[in-house]
Amino acid sequence: MGKCHITKAQDSPADYVNTHNLAREELGINMTNLVWDDKIAAFAQNYVNKCKDCKLVPSNKEAYGYGENLAMSARNLSGVDAVNLWVAEKPLYNWYIERCEGGECGHYTQVVWGSSRRVGCGKGKCDDGRTFVACYYYPAGNVLGEVPF
Repeated sequence: MGKCHITKAQDSPADYVNTHNLAREELGINMTNLVWDDKIAAFAQNYVNKCKDCKLVPSNKEAYGYGENLAMSARNLSGVDAVNLWVAEKPLYNWYIERCEGGECGHYTQVVWGSSRRVGCGKGKCDDGRTFVACYYYPAGNVLGEVPF
């Protein structure tokens, strides 16, 4: 009998980054790709590890100038799935008036925020079995009075 290996399919840094950058490329404008940042990823994983009860307490992201996207699911949510949940808000962004209309789209705008350059993400399980994914961005997006790109 062979050894059993635990893998994190769709949870590697490249998976997170590639999914983010695909959403950015789909805009059809010349936008800088996000790159993975181990320091930001450590911040994200530390935050996820503190929220085992799935009660989302405020992080100190502002002190570091980070933007934030959070996702939770009762199923085993992959990092790719989490990013795609945020990207699914795209239809709620009104390109003509340059703001969200008809619902929340701030997760999407953070994914495609043009001045954000680095991303780091963490993933964990809550005590009740839900999956929790957090991604942080530098510089932060969703700046009041500014448009995403």
